[in-house]
Amino acid sequence: MDFRKLMEAGLPEDRLALVDMAARIASEEGVPLYLVGGAVRDLLLGRPTEDLDLVVEGDAETLAAVIAKRMSGDVVSRSQFATVKLKVRGSSLDMVTARNESYARPGALPQIAHGTMREDLARRDFTINAMAYPLHLGSNANLLDPHGGQGDLRHGLVRVLHDGSFVDDATRIMRAVRYEQRLGFALEERTESLLRRDLPMLDTISGDRLRRELLLWLQEERRLKILARADTLGVMAAIHPALAGAGASAWEAVGGGGHTSDAEVCLALLVRSLSRTDAEAIIERLRMLPGWAAVVRDTVDLRERLSELVGASESPSRLYESLAPFDPAAVRGWSLAAPDAGVREALALYIDKLRHVKPLLSGRDLMQLGVPQGPAVGAMLVRLRTAKLEGAAEGRSQESDLVRDWLAEEGRISPGATD
Repeated sequence: MDFRKLMEAGLPEDRLALVDMAARIASEEGVPLYLVGGAVRDLLLGRPTEDLDLVVEGDAETLAAVIAKRMSGDVVSRSQFATVKLKVRGSSLDMVTARNESYARPGALPQIAHGTMREDLARRDFTINAMAYPLHLGSNANLLDPHGGQGDLRHGLVRVLHDGSFVDDATRIMRAVRYEQRLGFALEERTESLLRRDLPMLDTISGDRLRRELLLWLQEERRLKILARADTLGVMAAIHPALAGAGASAWEAVGGGGHTSDAEVCLALLVRSLSRTDAEAIIERLRMLPGWAAVVRDTVDLRERLSELVGASESPSRLYESLAPFDPAAVRGWSLAAPDAGVREALALYIDKLRHVKPLLSGRDLMQLGVPQGPAVGAMLVRLRTAKLEGAAEGRSQESDLVRDWLAEEGRISPGATD
């Protein structure tokens, strides 16, 4: 296996040139520099490689400063975990100092210290993410794989590095499911056993961290399959008991294998059977930001209104008024999962068409026609939108005629007046 050829085939030319230049400078400075983690994994699998993580056996910030100076780039950010972002010619690289980690208690952020490359690999989550390629050695380089990651890639397995991995950091439970489904792999037998054993450790993880991991699930292409698999493993119930069965239900709601491109729609599918009390508990547990919280609340509240929508598409304006108060993701979720076909059609009509209907005339246009400045303008825009929804105004001319007629009825202008 010639990993250099994999890099040449799998990396864009500009990115490869940047990595090569960084490697050349590191070699000249006598500093070991490695390509690590997901980039190595994806190059070995022939998958698209987006994020390039480089590990420095030494001091990443010092080497980044040298590279930036030599290549007319900038060090644009630093973090508490000895990570530096380097930007050169429109491309960026993340560089981190090789380190080892210890955990004061389960769920705590790690305490870090400078370490060797092998120590850095030993702290990682799964064997398939614990490989490194020594860039500074050039053509003499061989892949560093002390934990058998290549073998697990060949066999399609996600395997933790040690029995306490999920105890140290229970977010790895959620990552294990994400990698398994993204790559079409399986959890290695011992790893699955440890995962099930350590599900209670998710209680040690803060709501913010759990929410970020859930967002990563929902951003994956196979997001609904991830939710279903998490249910099978007991992960959903471990996040919150009210979510038991919710992942499988979301998957089944769209016929298994269904696809939705919106993470918030998936969230709606996930929470649609919750009680309001459970919904509020989950919002609190995951410390949801306002946007997500609105999706959850509106999904739960809309369930109580679904029966009112039977036949509602016969009056587009009434349908619009019924659904406009709800978050679009909540409406889209129910358009995929409502048990009544007619209701699904009404919801889809609103989300795909009706909610985008608006007058062609602006507020300024209305004032020029004689509508008084202030609340009357907003009220007239609503009235025009209703007329358009009911098919009574097809273009600007018809909208203007309607406004004039309404103003005449109110005695504001004479019938038939012009601009």
